[in-house]
Amino acid sequence: MRDDTTDPTAISSSGVKKPLIAGRYEVERRLGSGGMGTVYLAKQVGVGNRVALKFLAPQLCHDEAFVQRFLREARVSLEVTHPGAAQLLDAGRDADGQLYIAFEYVEGEDLRARLERDGAMPFDEARQVALKVAEVLAFAHARGVVHRDVKPENVRIRKDLAGTHVKVLDFGIARFTQDAGARLTAEGGLAGTPRYMAPEQIKGAAVDARADLYALGLLVFEMMTGREAHPATSTALLLLHQLQEPLPRLEDAQPARDFPALDAVLAKACAKDPSQRYPDMAAFIGALMALPDPGWRSAGAPLRPAVETESKQPTALATPLPPQPPLAPIGGGGPGEKGRARGLVVPALLGLVLLLLGGVAALLLRPPPVPVTTTVVTAPPPLAASPCPALDTYEPSISRLSVPELEERVLKSRIMMPSQNKKQLEMLRATVGNYAPEKRDCMYRSMLAGSVASEQTMLKSVPENWGQAHEVEELRAWFLDVPLQQKWTMAQRQDVLDQIDSLFIASLKKEGPGDEAYWQRMYYGIELACEATDATLERFQAKRPSSCLNLTPRH
Repeated sequence: MRDDTTDPTAISSSGVKKPLIAGRYEVERRLGSGGMGTVYLAKQVGVGNRVALKFLAPQLCHDEAFVQRFLREARVSLEVTHPGAAQLLDAGRDADGQLYIAFEYVEGEDLRARLERDGAMPFDEARQVALKVAEVLAFAHARGVVHRDVKPENVRIRKDLAGTHVKVLDFGIARFTQDAGARLTAEGGLAGTPRYMAPEQIKGAAVDARADLYALGLLVFEMMTGREAHPATSTALLLLHQLQEPLPRLEDAQPARDFPALDAVLAKACAKDPSQRYPDMAAFIGALMALPDPGWRSAGAPLRPAVETESKQPTALATPLPPQPPLAPIGGGGPGEKGRARGLVVPALLGLVLLLLGGVAALLLRPPPVPVTTTVVTAPPPLAASPCPALDTYEPSISRLSVPELEERVLKSRIMMPSQNKKQLEMLRATVGNYAPEKRDCMYRSMLAGSVASEQTMLKSVPENWGQAHEVEELRAWFLDVPLQQKWTMAQRQDVLDQIDSLFIASLKKEGPGDEAYWQRMYYGIELACEATDATLERFQAKRPSSCLNLTPRH
């Protein structure tokens, strides 16, 4: 992808210039292009709001498979309404029948550009960025959405007096969890970016939220060292490293940054076996927050440019993989993105590795041997093993709950809509059936406990979730009564709440009782925390969100 500094107007499939899109968007310039289309910077007529318009390529608009994929991006984006994710504003067809999606335009630079310019980041800033990205991904995962293309190009940062603002872009190859077992292929290839693909993605196996955790671990490594975790001169070698090579220590990449505690956190996040990683983003967030600050205030050497091993087009093989349902090559092109197109399609990834490595191919898919250690135990004798060791990682207030109690807590979780809580419970019940009968009870209780623990962490650590701990009428009454930074009258405050209901709540997905109240708690809480005075925030023990709704009374 390239940034076009000229001022081209969007061109229709017939070659005729279009000053307006759908009668309401005036195109200013092209931001870039990806495998499925092009992204333009546009201005909303009459409002002046700048948006990123993403068009499906004209030649694909008549292919039903590509159309459905493009529409799925819009559907997935509607689920990820976190303020730290680029928000979907509109979707439709223009006068020529081309499909478009309008996202908020995100100011700033992508993380790749920052790393290539400045190198390793100060510890506190790198951790802040990592935590904000993790919050967005945790929010998406709680709604059943896996990003599947977490990389520096899809993280946009902007610094101002209030700190570092972070936005996660491009859920273009994201999948709902219930669909994640299907392969995402393009003529025998897998979509994604090899440098950040989890081993299970490379193998074409089922992918869940832990693939995003793996990619984020690699991203954190780069922010902390200014170096790629797995440098390689070809896609084949890169994939081999992803399958076999453990994550190096920070010190190996940046000698001045020796930090064994962080090494351990990242090694767990980037374990080759998904079951050995943190169970969810909440656990990873907790591990990062628990680390002491090593005092890295200066930047490291700039990031070495990545070898361009990721091809845009599938590479022909002498022995192709079995045919898969064709899907579009996926690239960047997220809202506000100016980065270059890196790693859009991995050409027949595993087949390429097997072809190049010949006789050792079978070793690639073999799990690494588990080292055997011998421990001499002296008195006192060891305690008896827990009947379900996985539960030991949770607080006793959670681990001691019975299955019915855990299920009830999951159904009443405040970090997802009630309808989504019900779907999550059904999904967990179905998933546990894949385990051996003797392991099912332990695994099911562990998964339930993980969901309950995630709720506690998300309510405490994500400012945007503050309102979920209260009731709608409480939040409404507080907003109309407590001191705010703005000198709004009672009528003006009520008008802002009415705008939230009409502009946000009315357009959000609601599938069952309680879903509307969920959205009201979230948006009323965000608006109250953004507009409240510092003293009011202290009284509520709340934190001001990094992104606000920016509403003003209409009269």
